[in-house]
Amino acid sequence: MGKENLAIFSIIGRGRQRKDKTRGYEQTKYVFNPDSKENSYETKETAFFGIALYEYLSKKLNNVPEKFVILGTNKSAWSELLSLIPEEKQGELSTITLYDKLYNQENDENSSVSKETLEEWERLLREFIPSIRLYIIEPLDFYTYVDIILKEIDDNSTYKLVFDCTHGYRYIPIVFSYAVILAKKLRKVQQIRFFYGAFEMKEYYNIPEKTSPVVEIDAVNHLIELIEATSIYNVSGYFPNILSLIGIPDTNETYFKLEMNQNPRTEITKISNNLRTISNTHKHFYIQEISGKLLKDFQQLANQEKVYMRLFKRAKFFFEHYDYLKALTLLFESTIMVFIDAYGTKKDYLSYEVRSHARKKMHQEMDNIRKNKPEENILIKEENEAEVLKILESVRNSAAHGSTPHVDQKYLSNEKEFKKLFTSLCTTFEKMVERLKKAGQLQN
Repeated sequence: MGKENLAIFSIIGRGRQRKDKTRGYEQTKYVFNPDSKENSYETKETAFFGIALYEYLSKKLNNVPEKFVILGTNKSAWSELLSLIPEEKQGELSTITLYDKLYNQENDENSSVSKETLEEWERLLREFIPSIRLYIIEPLDFYTYVDIILKEIDDNSTYKLVFDCTHGYRYIPIVFSYAVILAKKLRKVQQIRFFYGAFEMKEYYNIPEKTSPVVEIDAVNHLIELIEATSIYNVSGYFPNILSLIGIPDTNETYFKLEMNQNPRTEITKISNNLRTISNTHKHFYIQEISGKLLKDFQQLANQEKVYMRLFKRAKFFFEHYDYLKALTLLFESTIMVFIDAYGTKKDYLSYEVRSHARKKMHQEMDNIRKNKPEENILIKEENEAEVLKILESVRNSAAHGSTPHVDQKYLSNEKEFKKLFTSLCTTFEKMVERLKKAGQLQN
């Protein structure tokens, strides 16, 4: 695993019009962690919050960013970055000349900052901040934000992303929020943090005069994790992540038992009870709603005493989420288990001998249908049921092992035909379970 890097992405806008008719940001000292006396940190005076953020991460947290990326338009206040240059260097003629050129392009209504001028400015700044990158972007070119993030963070390293959402157009933080979510899927992003230099929120904090509070929007990272965990659960049924995020940790072993066709009823009941409590008492409605939806699923699991009913439910779940091989395998396994319950004196679903006996009984019932003797069967009563079960076994073997099917190839090459088959198999399975109940073989 490569080293872990820190990358800042900051937006620079035009700033407000000052009393002297020039444009730019107001100078202030930013206070990080303004609610904590022990951890608060006051930066040097600056007009651009991105500079204060860089200082805080480098000096207070001792984590110098590997990338400091600033995006703006051709009218942004790029000259505000002058404070990144040491004071003793700011008076040099070459620096003054380039600064004046840049400043004039920013403030002249008939011109704009050229790509060449900004490249000169970046080269100068990189003498002191080697990680800095400056990009001119079109305000409405939304996809460029994604492009820049992906270009700047390579896929050989693990990153923590820090986003400064203080300046620039108000819609930009929205675009960036989704851009970093995509980046997290395409790159090794361990953490995402959002900071806002709250120049106009001074009255909310007890901080010194001529300072401004910094707000870390930590809810964003939590919500991103919750979105990902919810998506994973909806697609795969994997629940440990989403349960942990709403306050129920350490459920990996329970999930593993379910995947291994075990029956962790005690653990499932405990999770259900915890979900019921959270859905009724949590202070946030969104957590209550997530808990309530999960509770319905876990209550169904808790109420299904038979392993094959749980497998059947999961088979339908994976079918609905296009994981056809897993759905097919689970449906076949649940079918075999029904025959074990119908004919096995020993209900050991994992025993090879018991399972082989159940498959023989399934084949025997198929033969009885061909011989027009359905009355001798417990589970299969109709010709079409015997036919779809025969197809199930063949298609399952072919899909699982890559062998040539002994039935029509269409079930393996045509999605619509497979869906028809699966739907028919579900109907057959449900009929067999009902017949088993009527036969008095199913213990409730």
